[in-house]
Amino acid sequence: MKNTHLEHLEDEILNTGTAGGFNVVSVLRSFGNMLTGNKSDLSVTTKWDGAPAIICGTDPVTGRFFVGTKSVFNKITPKICYDDVDVDRFYQAEILRSKLKDCLKYLPQLNIKGIVQGDLLFSSGDKKYASIGGHRVITFNPNAITYAVSCKSNQGISVEKANIGIVFHTVYEGSTIQDCKAVYKAPLFVGTEDIFIPNANFKDAQGISRFDNTQKIKYIATINRAEGSLKRASRFLDIMHTHGQSRFLMPILFKQFFNTQIRTGKTIVNTRRTVAQFAKFYSDKLDAEINTKTSAKGKARYKQMKLEGLNFISRYQNEIYFTFASYISIRDAKRMVIAQLNKVGQIRTYIGNTPTTPEGYVVSTNNYALKFVDDDFRKANILFGIQ
Repeated sequence: MKNTHLEHLEDEILNTGTAGGFNVVSVLRSFGNMLTGNKSDLSVTTKWDGAPAIICGTDPVTGRFFVGTKSVFNKITPKICYDDVDVDRFYQAEILRSKLKDCLKYLPQLNIKGIVQGDLLFSSGDKKYASIGGHRVITFNPNAITYAVSCKSNQGISVEKANIGIVFHTVYEGSTIQDCKAVYKAPLFVGTEDIFIPNANFKDAQGISRFDNTQKIKYIATINRAEGSLKRASRFLDIMHTHGQSRFLMPILFKQFFNTQIRTGKTIVNTRRTVAQFAKFYSDKLDAEINTKTSAKGKARYKQMKLEGLNFISRYQNEIYFTFASYISIRDAKRMVIAQLNKVGQIRTYIGNTPTTPEGYVVSTNNYALKFVDDDFRKANILFGIQ
């Protein structure tokens, strides 16, 4: 499996039904162990809001150093760049070409033996200076989040000297680029004067992120609610993938509905009312599609799909209620986890001029990985068209 797209924790109940839901519960219980100082098998990395994603390293077949975006994994015409000529051949955008050429120029200094993935934080011309609270900082803004580092700090000195910044979070293992599998653990590289490399692995040596007893009790109760709701929703979750067609499959529309709620800043609290809101959302989506059809046959097809869909929603109202309830409880537990992890301070982060928390975290266990992303950042990503 390639690390080309990770799912949000709460969306797993829509992606893989009951099995996905109970995997999520298991991950949350493991977090409960970790955040109470007990043994946990979780691997946690901090998500940096870098762009583009960079795949690089030594081609196991040719032995040559290469770079590229996620397009190196294309089944047809993989865009693997061994030199500047390859960059110009595969990529048309000048800004992307410049960044990939900088990677080709500087990243060989790391002597990468295998294949790794990271997110580019800055390259030539991306850094700026600013003043925050009377302190001079150096900033870089690779995507939605702006990062600010004190010029007097060790990190600031490294950023100021560096020609590129990149954070690595994934190692690949395999005999060819196309066949390699992702291992969700950040590789450890020492930066050079030319390359700034923050460590993505989450560390809390002082135990700052641990729950107190009240928080622990509340967290466990939230997970128990999620698990109970999942059991009540299981029949619906396991058949919803069979209902609808193409863009109008039920899981796809549920995701769109939830993203609409997040984008508008609405908090899902009243599950009974939300079921009715989803039915209207579904009806409006199908009406919009019906209105685009010019033939009677085309209109009839989507009218029938709408009728069947609304009947399906009506038939499973109770299970949909518990689907929403489990989704809410999972998100509540996720927010508790993120709030604890965010207590471990890192680089200052901003969206626009507004201070914000880090983008979120990637959590993996047994090579099963999920995103724990802050709601404010998820909202920003939806507005940017990123999922």
